[in-house]
Amino acid sequence: MSDANEPLEPDDPGQLPSFWLWVLETLRLSVRPCGEDLFEFSVPEGQRGDFDGREVVRVAVRASRGTGPGTADVLAVDSPLGGRLLRRLQAWGPFVPAVPRHQPVSVHQLAPHLFAPYRVTGGTVRLSGCSLEDHPLLRYTYLVRRDNGEAAARLVHVDASPRPEPLEPALSASLRLDELAPRLVRPPRVSDDQLGAWLSYGEQQAALLTTADRRAEFVVAAVIWCKRASGKLLFEFGDRSAERPFDAWAQHLVDGVATPPPFRCPVTGRESYHVTATDDGRITVAESIACCECSGRRVLDSDLETCAVTGKRALAEFLRSCSVTGERVLADQLVRCTQCSQEVSPHAILAGRCAACRSLQPISRDDPRLARILGEYPKLDRWTRWRLAETDAVYVLTASSLLRRLLLVLDKESLEASHVAESFRLGRDWPEVPRAQWAEFLG
Repeated sequence: MSDANEPLEPDDPGQLPSFWLWVLETLRLSVRPCGEDLFEFSVPEGQRGDFDGREVVRVAVRASRGTGPGTADVLAVDSPLGGRLLRRLQAWGPFVPAVPRHQPVSVHQLAPHLFAPYRVTGGTVRLSGCSLEDHPLLRYTYLVRRDNGEAAARLVHVDASPRPEPLEPALSASLRLDELAPRLVRPPRVSDDQLGAWLSYGEQQAALLTTADRRAEFVVAAVIWCKRASGKLLFEFGDRSAERPFDAWAQHLVDGVATPPPFRCPVTGRESYHVTATDDGRITVAESIACCECSGRRVLDSDLETCAVTGKRALAEFLRSCSVTGERVLADQLVRCTQCSQEVSPHAILAGRCAACRSLQPISRDDPRLARILGEYPKLDRWTRWRLAETDAVYVLTASSLLRRLLLVLDKESLEASHVAESFRLGRDWPEVPRAQWAEFLG
């Protein structure tokens, strides 16, 4: 939006031709270049009365060497020809439809720019739907004059959104609102209330541009219909697919000002423009792919766990939970305790025994844990001198009689036995009791 408080400098000659080109084309006066800074347009028969009966009018964008009276009409804000054209434009009404001259108008023009950011390994990407919808932006044009007549009149453009609110200059520039063309098809309908709000906003801006020594006259409001693209990109890998929606100004997509969003892995949440799939077909981003160090399969890195012993990353099927430390350890790294025969992490072993077997504590029969166990296995009642250790998953117990010792490993939840061993009281080893004989001890 032009700042109403900034000094009024002369018009930028580079901008003037595009504005006048839009005016002439809107008035259905086909203009063509015919020399340096010179143009001409043919006048339809029904309009020649407005141009002194001439069939062709030659114009100069600004007075310059070689352009004199009778050679070409100067096309400027305060020239007779400029005033005549502006009055004819105003006769169309306060709002005139327009479009950015170079904006893309077809999905075919957009497709390469939608696909370009993505690298798809092992699959394809295509559009599963794309629409180009017209969205209005406003460009109010004012003729600003100094009351003392010392400075030349100039045109001031104020850009606004349809709300209406000031439009960021960067957005105006990126959508190329300085280069307009007539809209050749009927524009979408705008409600009377909306038109009234737009007109009121234009009046407010005229008041802001008017000061004690200058006045702003409303000329026209161009309703610029800009294309906005929305749809979905479809990524296909075999019989699996995933979509990614996009929504952006069509001009921004073509110019690279905007890109469709990166693909988002639904599991890891990572985003990237490099899209691929795991060996089992899950679509993700390359940054979320990792290889299982046991199977070599390409999976999501979130599928892998780290072995507490080797540091290798592997799928859960290759790891076991140590019942003593809780660590996740590769199955081939587990070590068997020489006392309770549990397979545990090497970190739990010292001198061949696991931490549970090294931490057995005396326990009385009225301890709720032992009372529960004796209630489940009444035959154990004949054993004395109970000692117990517990891990997250199991109870490890020892007991003795006059000549024998008993060792049990029981699941904490179900009390199901997983290991039974018996030895002489003075023996150091714990021979395992065959499963077929467990009933003799447990009942």
